[in-house]
Amino acid sequence: MDSESIEAVVSEVANKAIIDHAKETERKLDEQLTKLENMEEDDFEVLREKRKLKLMKQQIQTQEWRANGHGTYTELSDQAEFFSAVKKSKKMAVHFYRPTTARCTIVDAKMEKLCASHLETRFCRVNAEKAPYLVEKLSIVVMPTILLVKDCQTVHQIRGFDEMGGTDDFHEDTLAYVMSLYGCCTFEGEVPVDATKSSKSGVNSINMAFSSKGIKEGGKFGNNSDEDDDIE
Repeated sequence: MDSESIEAVVSEVANKAIIDHAKETERKLDEQLTKLENMEEDDFEVLREKRKLKLMKQQIQTQEWRANGHGTYTELSDQAEFFSAVKKSKKMAVHFYRPTTARCTIVDAKMEKLCASHLETRFCRVNAEKAPYLVEKLSIVVMPTILLVKDCQTVHQIRGFDEMGGTDDFHEDTLAYVMSLYGCCTFEGEVPVDATKSSKSGVNSINMAFSSKGIKEGGKFGNNSDEDDDIE
Protein backbone atom coordinates (compact mmCIF):
# COMPACT_ATOMS: atom_id res chain seq x y z
CA MET A 1 0.00 0.00 0.00
CA ASP A 2 1.50 3.34 -1.05
CA SER A 3 1.66 6.46 1.12
CA GLU A 4 -1.39 8.08 -0.54
CA SER A 5 -3.53 4.99 0.13
CA ILE A 6 -2.39 4.88 3.74
CA GLU A 7 -3.18 8.58 4.15
CA ALA A 8 -6.65 8.05 2.67
CA VAL A 9 -7.38 5.16 5.07
CA VAL A 10 -6.16 7.15 8.08
CA SER A 11 -8.30 10.12 7.03
CA GLU A 12 -11.38 7.92 6.61
CA VAL A 13 -10.89 6.34 10.05
CA ALA A 14 -10.41 9.77 11.64
CA ASN A 15 -13.54 11.15 9.96
CA LYS A 16 -15.57 8.13 11.11
CA ALA A 17 -14.43 8.69 14.69
CA ILE A 18 -15.46 12.35 14.47
CA ILE A 19 -18.86 11.45 13.05
CA ASP A 20 -19.50 8.74 15.66
CA HIS A 21 -18.59 11.14 18.47
CA ALA A 22 -20.77 13.86 16.95
CA LYS A 23 -23.77 11.53 16.70
CA GLU A 24 -23.41 10.42 20.31
CA THR A 25 -23.09 14.03 21.50
CA GLU A 26 -26.12 15.00 19.42
CA ARG A 27 -28.12 12.15 20.95
CA LYS A 28 -27.35 13.39 24.46
CA LEU A 29 -28.27 16.95 23.51
CA ASP A 30 -31.59 15.73 22.11
CA GLU A 31 -32.34 13.99 25.41
CA GLN A 32 -31.66 17.19 27.34
CA LEU A 33 -33.79 19.23 24.95
CA THR A 34 -36.68 16.76 25.32
CA LYS A 35 -36.58 17.18 29.10
CA LEU A 36 -36.59 20.96 28.78
CA GLU A 37 -39.56 20.84 26.38
CA ASN A 38 -41.70 19.60 29.29
CA MET A 39 -40.83 22.58 31.48
CA GLU A 40 -42.50 25.98 31.63
CA GLU A 41 -41.61 28.11 28.59
CA ASP A 42 -41.66 31.35 30.59
CA ASP A 43 -38.83 30.19 32.83
CA PHE A 44 -35.89 32.36 31.76
CA GLU A 45 -33.28 29.80 32.73
CA VAL A 46 -35.09 27.10 30.75
CA LEU A 47 -35.25 29.28 27.64
CA ARG A 48 -31.57 30.19 27.94
CA GLU A 49 -30.57 26.56 28.38
CA LYS A 50 -32.66 25.52 25.35
CA ARG A 51 -30.97 28.17 23.20
CA LYS A 52 -27.57 27.00 24.44
CA LEU A 53 -28.31 23.35 23.65
CA LYS A 54 -29.66 24.20 20.19
CA LEU A 55 -26.52 26.19 19.44
CA MET A 56 -24.37 23.28 20.59
CA LYS A 57 -26.39 20.94 18.40
CA GLN A 58 -25.84 23.19 15.38
CA GLN A 59 -22.10 23.16 16.06
CA ILE A 60 -22.09 19.36 16.29
CA GLN A 61 -24.05 19.14 13.03
CA THR A 62 -21.53 21.42 11.32
CA GLN A 63 -18.68 19.25 12.58
CA GLU A 64 -20.40 16.15 11.21
CA TRP A 65 -21.06 17.80 7.85
CA ARG A 66 -17.43 18.84 7.45
CA ALA A 67 -16.24 15.33 8.32
CA ASN A 68 -18.45 14.06 5.48
CA GLY A 69 -16.94 16.47 2.95
CA HIS A 70 -19.37 19.37 3.21
CA GLY A 71 -17.86 22.81 2.81
CA THR A 72 -15.57 21.77 -0.03
CA TYR A 73 -16.19 21.09 -3.71
CA THR A 74 -14.79 17.62 -4.31
CA GLU A 75 -14.32 15.16 -7.16
CA LEU A 76 -15.90 11.71 -6.89
CA SER A 77 -13.58 9.39 -8.77
CA ASP A 78 -15.84 6.38 -9.33
CA GLN A 79 -19.29 4.91 -8.72
CA ALA A 80 -18.26 3.38 -5.39
CA GLU A 81 -17.24 6.80 -4.09
CA PHE A 82 -20.46 8.29 -5.47
CA PHE A 83 -22.73 5.80 -3.70
CA SER A 84 -20.71 6.09 -0.48
CA ALA A 85 -21.17 9.88 -0.52
CA VAL A 86 -24.90 9.56 -1.17
CA LYS A 87 -25.30 7.35 1.91
CA LYS A 88 -23.50 9.85 4.14
CA SER A 89 -25.17 13.13 3.12
CA LYS A 90 -28.88 13.91 3.20
CA LYS A 91 -28.55 16.66 0.58
CA MET A 92 -26.20 16.59 -2.40
CA ALA A 93 -25.60 18.46 -5.64
CA VAL A 94 -23.48 16.46 -8.07
CA HIS A 95 -22.14 18.15 -11.20
CA PHE A 96 -21.66 15.73 -14.10
CA TYR A 97 -19.14 17.45 -16.32
CA ARG A 98 -16.92 16.99 -19.34
CA PRO A 99 -13.45 18.62 -19.24
CA THR A 100 -13.76 19.98 -22.77
CA THR A 101 -17.18 21.59 -22.22
CA ALA A 102 -16.68 25.28 -21.42
CA ARG A 103 -19.95 25.77 -19.56
CA CYS A 104 -18.99 23.09 -17.07
CA THR A 105 -16.30 25.45 -15.78
CA ILE A 106 -19.05 28.01 -15.11
CA VAL A 107 -20.89 25.46 -12.96
CA ASP A 108 -17.63 24.65 -11.16
CA ALA A 109 -17.17 28.30 -10.23
CA LYS A 110 -20.74 28.63 -8.89
CA MET A 111 -20.54 25.44 -6.84
CA GLU A 112 -17.15 26.42 -5.41
CA LYS A 113 -18.84 29.49 -3.93
CA LEU A 114 -21.99 27.74 -2.76
CA CYS A 115 -20.23 24.91 -0.93
CA ALA A 116 -18.75 27.37 1.57
CA SER A 117 -22.03 29.15 2.34
CA HIS A 118 -24.36 26.13 2.26
CA LEU A 119 -22.85 23.54 4.57
CA GLU A 120 -26.16 21.68 4.70
CA THR A 121 -25.51 20.43 1.16
CA ARG A 122 -22.55 18.49 -0.16
CA PHE A 123 -21.29 19.76 -3.52
CA CYS A 124 -19.40 17.28 -5.73
CA ARG A 125 -18.56 16.64 -9.34
CA VAL A 126 -18.14 13.56 -11.53
CA ASN A 127 -16.26 13.33 -14.81
CA ALA A 128 -18.92 11.87 -17.13
CA GLU A 129 -16.31 10.39 -19.47
CA LYS A 130 -14.90 8.30 -16.60
CA ALA A 131 -18.26 7.23 -15.20
CA PRO A 132 -20.24 5.67 -18.07
CA TYR A 133 -22.18 3.39 -15.70
CA LEU A 134 -23.49 6.32 -13.64
CA VAL A 135 -24.21 8.39 -16.75
CA GLU A 136 -26.33 5.60 -18.20
CA LYS A 137 -27.93 4.51 -14.92
CA LEU A 138 -28.93 8.05 -13.97
CA SER A 139 -29.93 9.06 -17.51
CA ILE A 140 -27.48 11.94 -17.71
CA VAL A 141 -28.11 13.30 -21.21
CA VAL A 142 -26.93 16.91 -21.02
CA MET A 143 -23.61 18.58 -20.27
CA PRO A 144 -23.53 20.16 -17.79
CA THR A 145 -26.05 18.39 -15.52
CA ILE A 146 -26.40 18.96 -11.79
CA LEU A 147 -27.95 15.92 -10.14
CA LEU A 148 -29.88 16.74 -6.96
CA VAL A 149 -30.03 14.02 -4.33
CA LYS A 150 -32.06 14.04 -1.11
CA ASP A 151 -32.24 11.22 1.43
CA CYS A 152 -30.52 8.79 -0.95
CA GLN A 153 -33.02 9.55 -3.74
CA THR A 154 -32.45 11.52 -6.94
CA VAL A 155 -35.09 14.26 -6.96
CA HIS A 156 -34.17 16.41 -9.97
CA GLN A 157 -31.66 17.12 -12.73
CA ILE A 158 -30.71 20.70 -13.59
CA ARG A 159 -29.82 20.32 -17.27
CA GLY A 160 -27.91 23.16 -18.82
CA PHE A 161 -28.70 26.69 -17.65
CA ASP A 162 -32.36 27.00 -18.65
CA GLU A 163 -33.64 26.98 -15.05
CA MET A 164 -31.21 29.78 -14.20
CA GLY A 165 -32.52 32.03 -16.96
CA GLY A 166 -30.69 30.49 -19.93
CA THR A 167 -27.69 32.76 -19.48
CA ASP A 168 -24.01 32.14 -18.75
CA ASP A 169 -23.73 34.93 -16.18
CA PHE A 170 -26.41 33.78 -13.75
CA HIS A 171 -25.66 34.41 -10.05
CA GLU A 172 -24.86 31.49 -7.76
CA ASP A 173 -27.83 32.50 -5.60
CA THR A 174 -30.06 31.61 -8.55
CA LEU A 175 -28.65 28.10 -8.55
CA ALA A 176 -29.18 27.88 -4.78
CA TYR A 177 -32.79 28.99 -5.23
CA VAL A 178 -33.47 26.35 -7.90
CA MET A 179 -31.90 23.69 -5.66
CA SER A 180 -34.10 24.82 -2.76
CA LEU A 181 -37.22 24.12 -4.81
CA TYR A 182 -36.33 20.43 -4.57
CA GLY A 183 -35.31 20.46 -0.91
CA CYS A 184 -31.59 20.24 -1.61
CA CYS A 185 -30.54 23.65 -0.32
CA THR A 186 -31.69 26.23 2.22
CA PHE A 187 -32.55 29.52 0.55
CA GLU A 188 -33.66 32.72 2.26
CA GLY A 189 -34.52 35.99 0.60
CA GLU A 190 -36.26 37.17 -2.53
CA VAL A 191 -36.55 35.04 -5.64
CA PRO A 192 -33.56 35.85 -7.93
CA VAL A 193 -34.47 37.64 -11.15
CA ASP A 194 -32.69 35.02 -13.28
CA ALA A 195 -34.94 32.27 -11.95
CA THR A 196 -38.05 34.09 -13.23
CA LYS A 197 -36.67 34.12 -16.77
CA SER A 198 -36.21 30.37 -17.18
CA SER A 199 -37.17 28.91 -20.54
CA LYS A 200 -38.10 25.43 -21.69
CA SER A 201 -35.44 25.35 -24.37
CA GLY A 202 -32.26 27.37 -24.44
CA VAL A 203 -28.89 27.51 -26.15
CA ASN A 204 -27.01 26.21 -23.11
CA SER A 205 -27.96 22.55 -23.30
CA ILE A 206 -25.64 20.06 -24.91
CA ASN A 207 -27.22 16.70 -25.70
CA MET A 208 -25.10 13.62 -25.14
CA ALA A 209 -25.38 10.35 -27.00
CA PHE A 210 -23.56 7.06 -26.59
CA SER A 211 -21.64 5.72 -29.53
CA SER A 212 -18.90 3.18 -30.03
CA LYS A 213 -16.44 5.97 -29.26
CA GLY A 214 -18.10 6.92 -25.97
CA ILE A 215 -19.91 10.17 -25.23
CA LYS A 216 -20.31 12.80 -27.89
CA GLU A 217 -21.85 16.24 -27.76
CA GLY A 218 -24.60 17.46 -30.01
CA GLY A 219 -26.20 20.79 -29.18
CA LYS A 220 -29.24 21.26 -31.44
CA PHE A 221 -30.36 24.67 -30.20
CA GLY A 222 -33.98 23.74 -30.82
CA ASN A 223 -33.58 23.22 -34.57
CA ASN A 224 -33.68 20.13 -36.79
CA SER A 225 -30.14 20.34 -38.02
CA ASP A 226 -28.20 17.06 -38.09
CA GLU A 227 -24.92 18.84 -37.53
CA ASP A 228 -23.34 19.13 -34.11
CA ASP A 229 -23.16 22.67 -32.78
CA ASP A 230 -19.93 23.60 -31.06
CA ILE A 231 -20.70 26.07 -28.29
CA GLU A 232 -17.35 25.82 -26.58
